[in-house]
Amino acid sequence: MILGCIFALSGYAQTNGDDNKIPKQSLPTNSANYRLTIDITERNMSGNLLNHNIGNEKIIELSRVSLSENTIQFEDVNITEVSEQGQHTRKLDELEKLSFKIQGDNFTSIDFYKDCPPAQVELIRMFIQDKVTFEVWGQMYLDSLELNVPFYPDLFNNHQADFEQNVNFNTQNLNIIWLGYSKINEKDCILVHFKSMFSPFLVDNDMVIVNGRSCFWGNIWILPETRQIEYAVMNEDIVLHTKLKNNDFEQQLNRQREVIHEKVE
Repeated sequence: MILGCIFALSGYAQTNGDDNKIPKQSLPTNSANYRLTIDITERNMSGNLLNHNIGNEKIIELSRVSLSENTIQFEDVNITEVSEQGQHTRKLDELEKLSFKIQGDNFTSIDFYKDCPPAQVELIRMFIQDKVTFEVWGQMYLDSLELNVPFYPDLFNNHQADFEQNVNFNTQNLNIIWLGYSKINEKDCILVHFKSMFSPFLVDNDMVIVNGRSCFWGNIWILPETRQIEYAVMNEDIVLHTKLKNNDFEQQLNRQREVIHEKVE
């Protein structure tokens, strides 16, 4: 699941006196640190497990100007390969202390990753896109939400996102719901739920054509005072068909992802 763009927002501190609306606050401009974990399994259409990998890293926010502009740094990046023989974790030292300045949708450009180790570009892209996903859906539309009423952002009703040399992703009928307040990590938070149950995508390059669809859903816990994300989780189910262009090889896969984004000190 991926996003095409984000936009700068500003808010103002006040309460609106309406129990069905979230009290308005300024969007966060102070930095925070997060642990991002991405658990991916791939199976064939018979359900047989093909591979299982877990990516994990700490994301340090070096600075935050607005929701659409911040600078981050990777720390403690590792990947765990899970098999019948057990688990093997390797640290990705080549990604340690890598920093990125996110401005709007610049992370969709291939040039954004030009200084990254080529073998890890897809993992880096995934880390950044998932972090941005939670921020946009958890923070951008808070002032538009009403208690238990699904909100359908116009931008993501039929949103075509083009990622250079990667994928064309069409987010369909994304809806966001404010479910009320919930405690997590011993903190009272705004609880927001999001989902999109059919979002098609296409990869078409010199080597391969991949057609597929994504269903994704999740929850985001947000601190009312600062509007920082305290905790977030997303599940994604992907069905894809792969065809190589230089031979007759074709394959259908089911890929499932669980993404956890947790605020850390």
